[in-house]
Amino acid sequence: MPLALRLPPLTEHTPQALETRPSRVASWLADVVNNREPAMAARIIGEALAVTNRIPLGHSRRLDVSEQYWKAAALLWPRLEQQFIVASHPLAGENLDAAKAALTLASELSIAYKRLLAHEAGRRFAWGGPRRIVALIRRTFQATLRVLTNSYLSYAPVPSHTWFDAHDIYMFTRERRIHRHPVTLDQPDVTLERLYLQALLLALANPYGFLPSQLATVLQYLQEHAHLAKLTPVPPVHRMAKAVAIIPVGHDFPPFSANKGGATEGSKLFLLAFDLAFELQEQIRELEGGAGLREFANDLQAREQYLGLLKRLLRQWAVPPARQFNRLPSQARVVMCAGLSGVWQHSRRSSSGSGAGAGVTAPPMTQCRVVNHTAGGYALRQVDAMPATLRVGDLIALRIEGRGGVQVAMVRWFRNTLNNGMLEFGCELLSDSPEAAAAAPEDATDGELLPVLVLPEDDDPDAHGAPPQLAAPAGAFTLEQAVSLRRGNATGFAVLTKLVEQGPGFDLYEFVPVS
Repeated sequence: MPLALRLPPLTEHTPQALETRPSRVASWLADVVNNREPAMAARIIGEALAVTNRIPLGHSRRLDVSEQYWKAAALLWPRLEQQFIVASHPLAGENLDAAKAALTLASELSIAYKRLLAHEAGRRFAWGGPRRIVALIRRTFQATLRVLTNSYLSYAPVPSHTWFDAHDIYMFTRERRIHRHPVTLDQPDVTLERLYLQALLLALANPYGFLPSQLATVLQYLQEHAHLAKLTPVPPVHRMAKAVAIIPVGHDFPPFSANKGGATEGSKLFLLAFDLAFELQEQIRELEGGAGLREFANDLQAREQYLGLLKRLLRQWAVPPARQFNRLPSQARVVMCAGLSGVWQHSRRSSSGSGAGAGVTAPPMTQCRVVNHTAGGYALRQVDAMPATLRVGDLIALRIEGRGGVQVAMVRWFRNTLNNGMLEFGCELLSDSPEAAAAAPEDATDGELLPVLVLPEDDDPDAHGAPPQLAAPAGAFTLEQAVSLRRGNATGFAVLTKLVEQGPGFDLYEFVPVS
């Protein structure tokens, strides 16, 4: 089958200042990387590579030049990530420049290797067996994974044609029967199919909902375990079974879980993650039983965080949650405030009236618009001239137009345009009736009470809702600790029984009141 890759057209005009001699390119790249600020260096290098990708160049020279650009990019990407992954969103200023430069550089490297691959695949005779084309496909898949990684780290859309070309290249490897060919002699277990599987599984893991630090952990996990998933063109007996995903060959979008439905024209592949799910279940069982990784032996909190991440991966790869309610479009306006302190103050004002909390000024709320909504949450778009800064996992207070009181929700995902500062985000509704309270360790004095937020349990005894929850400043309390809890004018005691979430600046526990 021919490779129908979506590549930019070549131009006959070659800028005089553009250097294409490999040795000179290597020297110039080293100078830029060492003497320029990372974002500026990546922008300069990305622009030069973009021009190189669009001019005629001999195959050998293009390969040598692309390898020099790859080495320079490998030095720059970690420096760029350190700058923008700790930033709040929407990205702005230097953080925005760093994210855009990192993604542009990855995209241009992907184009460079795809152009080389298209040339090699079109040759009538290939000397030396499949080694040359396997090496090019390996680099192409590595560049594709880097494009995905930079997109997910910056919560930006994946560039156009990325998935179309990735699917097409993998189908080409199957047609040539090299999809299970080792990429290097010293790594016989690492095949072209395994590299493709890493990209598929990463996309299936709902990466726009990861904290930036979690993405590196997932990538490392995939390097070790992606081979447990299987690809087949044969439809499984039960299309809606667990641990089955559909790869839409011939379309420019990622795989999707079979239980989410949806139909696509053209050929399909099926990703079976049964063995991967069994491995995850076993690792979760060991961690819950006190065994597991040595690095967590003396760090209970890190163990719990890793355990939570594995459970999330198991859900996404094996039993992805099917949407229970259709998303409904809306044009309602909403104001919001982020952070435990702001949520606490607005909850206090809402429950006691606008005059509550004399002498305490609640932080201002910013304008958003509802994109769509379900019974469990909202997709919102920031429209304020001064948008609020957000991070995945933030606790937010919402006041919907036409409704009284505030709601509390947690930010679950971002969609960042990187162009005009426009940020869309999804939030899961936690409570319609948050209660501003105060808490302290049971033996503390009144002066040590900390502002906390209580999310009451459902009043309906037949609703089988979640037990009451308490959001406290990060690190203030520990699991199974007894605390003194003041709610309004009444003071009682509660035991923190389960750590539900940890977000930026807060811990969320389930608790049991103690008389």
